[in-house]
Amino acid sequence: MGLFAFLFGNRNPATAPPPAPVPLDALEEVKDRILAACGSHADWSGHAKAKIAAKAKEIFFITLAARDLLRASNLGHDDVANVKILLERMSAAESELVPALDALGADARDLRRDLVKAFQPCRDGILKRLGLQDG
Repeated sequence: MGLFAFLFGNRNPATAPPPAPVPLDALEEVKDRILAACGSHADWSGHAKAKIAAKAKEIFFITLAARDLLRASNLGHDDVANVKILLERMSAAESELVPALDALGADARDLRRDLVKAFQPCRDGILKRLGLQDG
């Protein structure tokens, strides 16, 4: 490749840097903190604990599944559609978990804040990688 092509954008797409990874570490840490809080708060109802724990796990594991599916080298049209479905499910689970945490007091509101802070980069990373697959 010549200098002119390199400078003005005719780069070889095969040499383009890979997209940034989906940052799951912070989301996993928040999930673990939510599960620990469910186990330690006797003042939370059993139903609330079960719902919160299930939604925290759902958000994390669906995000993990979407990230892993996007890592595949050759995604078909159905795979891209499945990632979009997973993205919708992740967002729906987060939308259900946030108000459930808000209702449980100051400790839970701190967890909610941390969940939102950790989930946003994951969702953005998946959307970015999905855009590369669609385009």
